[in-house]
Amino acid sequence: MSHSTNVRTASYSQLAGIPNVDLSENLRAALAAGKRATGIAAEVLALRAGPGKLTPQEYFYYRLWDAPQEGADKQRFVGKIAQHPMHVAAGAREWFAASADKILFQSIMDGAGLRTPELTAITQAGRYLPTAPTITDPAALADKLRDPSIYPLFAKQVAGKYSLSVLSADGFDSDEVILLDGTRQDVADVAVLLADRPGFLIQHRLAPAPDLAARFGPRLWSARLLVLVTPSGPVIHRAVAKIATGTNPADNYWRPGNRLGAIDLPSGHITRVVHGAGADLVVDAPHPDTGAAIVGTTVPGWQDLTDMVRTASQVFAGIRTQSWDIALTADGPVFLELNYGGDLNLHQLAHGAGVLDEPYREHLRRCGYRGKL
Repeated sequence: MSHSTNVRTASYSQLAGIPNVDLSENLRAALAAGKRATGIAAEVLALRAGPGKLTPQEYFYYRLWDAPQEGADKQRFVGKIAQHPMHVAAGAREWFAASADKILFQSIMDGAGLRTPELTAITQAGRYLPTAPTITDPAALADKLRDPSIYPLFAKQVAGKYSLSVLSADGFDSDEVILLDGTRQDVADVAVLLADRPGFLIQHRLAPAPDLAARFGPRLWSARLLVLVTPSGPVIHRAVAKIATGTNPADNYWRPGNRLGAIDLPSGHITRVVHGAGADLVVDAPHPDTGAAIVGTTVPGWQDLTDMVRTASQVFAGIRTQSWDIALTADGPVFLELNYGGDLNLHQLAHGAGVLDEPYREHLRRCGYRGKL
């Protein structure tokens, strides 16, 4: 599936796996900064054997050789090897589909009265939603795409992850769909792609919050909140801003140019901003499109957003480690997705700190996690 830049710069296996880090390049950067090879080796071995099971690639990915932290703080970083069993321990497997299948997720959210993007159509055969027609025939989809009232639109796969197969379009003209980056695709070709298995949700594209758009341009931001469902209720453990830039059709961090912002939970202020990783990590740079400073920005509607998330997390109580994506729109916060557990690297990169503090360790113990803590 082509997206708005017609470039696929990542794959699911790359994004779900251990970070692809050039070890020699990163080692040279560490040595050039005065770090001793023996010290690096000792830290790598200690962290590999620790609760987070960090690989050498992740040690450099998080730039831990450069972190002004004691060893115990570095032990709070969680790698991909440890992440999966932690998430599995924190919920019942029968709840997986509630977040992974976007049509089922939509049905549950609608039933709970929780805001999600307005749907135009779904294209997975044999599925039903009362709020949008199911269209699987390419010719019928092409007719739908010729309707100017459905633009701007955003389409994502029913079972997609990491925004790998998304389409963001501004409008329609001369039997062509005008994509976000200004390129055009024949409407019939787009219809064939959207009708392909396993099917898509086609939505009205959300407009960004006005104060964000005024300072940083027209790209939609979202917030990623890590929520721990505890016996005393849901607890928001970490939060980051996912900052889309340029002509990226989504705000995922792997897309070149996108940023992550660490959000202070009490205030909703962005306290730290990063892009890149490892030897290429840059901290607190201004927005690349407008030059405006991102640090100090307050997430619009922060109190409403956190209240909404605490409510929504109780709808999916069988998933005890939840990662919510919430769009920061002109009409207030809107739920985009729920991830079962979610990638912890976003929080660790943005905050420059591992998530495995004592509250998270206690959460894992309650969930029956049997790994080293």
